[in-house]
Amino acid sequence: MNILICPDKFKGSLSAHEAAEALAKGILNKRKKSSIQCIPLADGGEGTLEVIQQMHGGQWVSVQVNDPLFRPIEASYLWLADQKTAYIEMARASGLGLLLKKEQNPLKTSTYGTGELIRHAAEAGATSIVLTIGGSATNDAGIGMAAALGYTFLDASGVALEPIGQSLSLITEIKGTNLYPQIQFIVLSDVVNPLHGPLGAAQVYAKQKGANATSIKQLDKGLINLSKWLPADMPGAGAAGGLGAGAVYFLGAKLEPGAEWLLNKIHIDRAIRKADFIVTGEGKIDQQSWSGKLISNIIARTDKQLKQSILVCGVFEDPEKIPLFLDPRDVYSITDVAMNSKDAMENAAQYLTQIGEAIALKHL
Repeated sequence: MNILICPDKFKGSLSAHEAAEALAKGILNKRKKSSIQCIPLADGGEGTLEVIQQMHGGQWVSVQVNDPLFRPIEASYLWLADQKTAYIEMARASGLGLLLKKEQNPLKTSTYGTGELIRHAAEAGATSIVLTIGGSATNDAGIGMAAALGYTFLDASGVALEPIGQSLSLITEIKGTNLYPQIQFIVLSDVVNPLHGPLGAAQVYAKQKGANATSIKQLDKGLINLSKWLPADMPGAGAAGGLGAGAVYFLGAKLEPGAEWLLNKIHIDRAIRKADFIVTGEGKIDQQSWSGKLISNIIARTDKQLKQSILVCGVFEDPEKIPLFLDPRDVYSITDVAMNSKDAMENAAQYLTQIGEAIALKHL
C-alpha cells in the first residue's frame, strides 16, 4: 500500500514536516509494510522555502538587513546556485513576527529589508528570484523594498519621503527605474485582494498588523494615491500590504497563486499518481479551505486522478461546506480526541500519531 502524506503546517503548533512525520509514525505503528512518501507543503507563505529546499536542495545565505522598523537583523534566503535562483521569504526581513505587539504599526513599518535581500541575491548573480509575501508587518505598497533598490519618493515640495506606510498619501513623484530587468521575478501569494477599497490591503489586513480605525483610513488613502502608478485591481495587488502591486510595478514581477505554483514546482501530481491513498490537511479546515487554498487544490488534483483523500486537521469547522465528493467522516480532527484546545495545541504530534493509527486501521 502506497500512502502519500502531504499536509500544510498546523500553525502555532507543528511545521508541515513535523505533522507529516507524526502521521507517518502512526500509520506504520499499525501497518508496518506500508510504503509512505512524506511531502510537507506550504501555500507560498511561511514554510515555503523549507519545502523548496527539501525537494530541490540549495543553501541558506545570511544577510544583515533592516527589520520593519529599520533595526539591523540577520535574515536568510535560499540560493540554488546551479539554477541561479534565489527564494526570498519577505517575512524573514519584514514580517510581523519580528516585532513585539506594542511595536506593530503599519504606518511606521517598511519592506526595506526585503529589498536588501533582493539586492544581495541580484548582486550574487541571480537570474530568477521567487518572492513569497505572506506574514508581513507592513502596509507600504512595496516602497520600502523599492527604496532599497534605488527608488526615491518625493512629496509636493520635492522632499524625499521615508519609505513607510504613512508616507503613501504624500507621494507626488516617483524617481527611479528597475535596476534588474534581466532578472525574472515571481511573487507567490495566497490572497487575491486588490490594492485598496473595502477588500484592499489596509481595510482587510492592517488591523491585525497593529493599525486602528484612523490609521486604516490613512493607509487606504495612501494606497489610493499609489494606484496612480501601481496596478490596483490585479488579483493579489493587496497582498502583504500592497507589496504584490509594488513588486509588479517596481520589479516587473509576475504574481502567481502560491499554492498552485508550489504544487506544480514539486510535481505533486506525479506523487499522487503513485499513491493509493493521499493524506493531507492543515491546522484549521473551514469554509475558507475550499476557496482555492492549498487543501482544496490538493483535493481537486486527487479527485481528478480518482484517488481517495483523507483529511486531518487541528479544528474542523463548517462541515456542511465540504465538497460533495468528500465524506465528512474521512476528516480527522485533533480537537475530537484532545481534552481541550490547549491540550490540542501542546500535544498535536501525539494526537496526529493516534490519528495516523486510526487511519491505518480504517482505510488501509
